[in-house]
Amino acid sequence: MILSKRSLFLFLGIMVTLILTSYFFADKAIAKYFLANIPTYEHIGDMISIAGESHWYIATGILGFVFFKYYKKNRLLEQRFLFLLYVNLFSGIINLLLKWLFSRIRPWGLREGHNEYGFLLFQNFDMGFIEKMKYHFLTLFESPTTYSSFPSGHTTTVVAVAIYLSLLFPKYKVLWFTFAIIMALSRVLANDHFLSDIFAGIIVGSLSTLFLYSKMKDKFEKTI
Repeated sequence: MILSKRSLFLFLGIMVTLILTSYFFADKAIAKYFLANIPTYEHIGDMISIAGESHWYIATGILGFVFFKYYKKNRLLEQRFLFLLYVNLFSGIINLLLKWLFSRIRPWGLREGHNEYGFLLFQNFDMGFIEKMKYHFLTLFESPTTYSSFPSGHTTTVVAVAIYLSLLFPKYKVLWFTFAIIMALSRVLANDHFLSDIFAGIIVGSLSTLFLYSKMKDKFEKTI
């Protein structure tokens, strides 16, 4: 399931196009709709989103690895759980770094008639470079949750896990990716992410997992 260079560029081209199209033509309208209908959708999105939190999969990876390495020794299952742990840590770190870099305000910035929208990275170009960086990190430090919309961390997690499960159990890949899509879209319902954040999370979750697998393939060839 490792992408060829052609497939990689095609995938990136499609996803970047979707991000840009969504950012300029769809994000605001979609976010404002769900913000205007918070009582109907937000609690649904919040409930579904619980299954997309990375700590579930990190904990599962750690516990499974320890159990099958030290208690009931099974090399195959030990490596599978270790890979699950690596997948979540690696994709999560990349996602976090990108959140800090782009520092996009969440849909909350559009609440109650406000019009705060966009990325800190692409604002305040009238400032000097040092001043801009200082403002960027000071704002992020003061409101880390507010300015962490892009990419979606939950989407990164569920896409990474879906690919992981598809590598292990390809027969059920439709089920895994259906689960991932539902989890990802729940973040829009919960008013925590824009649609373009979801597309960005798909990129991070997909490429980080496939990259890690390509580097560890020889080690797991007999177990995955």
